[in-house]
Amino acid sequence: MHKPVQLHAVFTFHDDLIAALRALREKNIDLQAVHSPVRNDEITALTTNNKSPVRYITLCGAVLGILSGFGLSIYTASQWKFIVSGKPPVPIVPYVIEGFEFCILFGVLFNIIGMLLLSRLPRRSLPAHYDARVSQDRFSVLVNCEPDACDSVRKILHDAGAEEIHGIT
Repeated sequence: MHKPVQLHAVFTFHDDLIAALRALREKNIDLQAVHSPVRNDEITALTTNNKSPVRYITLCGAVLGILSGFGLSIYTASQWKFIVSGKPPVPIVPYVIEGFEFCILFGVLFNIIGMLLLSRLPRRSLPAHYDARVSQDRFSVLVNCEPDACDSVRKILHDAGAEEIHGIT
């Protein structure tokens, strides 16, 4: 089994990059990374296929928060045995407030942690394929391709208007 080859192409114009992304998407070629000097909704639409799993991490944190809020309240009431006016020692309804507060707290914390982990922040070094020109006025795309399909991918990138194309090792 052959190891996939990574090709890195640099584009001068936004329209050329969009044309390359459309052509690569039509051929089902694996996109690894796209770099742009500015945020662009059209690039985002062409490169993202699924929604972020951060929402599930946040949901897990919120559910854990609800359980923790109720658990802490019930544990505290059980330990101190405050019985007021003949009410049950563990009244569930007033504990909804603690459950809600812990839900928000844990949900936010899990959201931040999930976002940082999944976006691989903090990044201590730049990837080998990163070209500093994409921070100024260029666009770039990194694709994976099989060794026998490399020439056709190079042709797609070149026909789209790539300024330069080189392999990454």
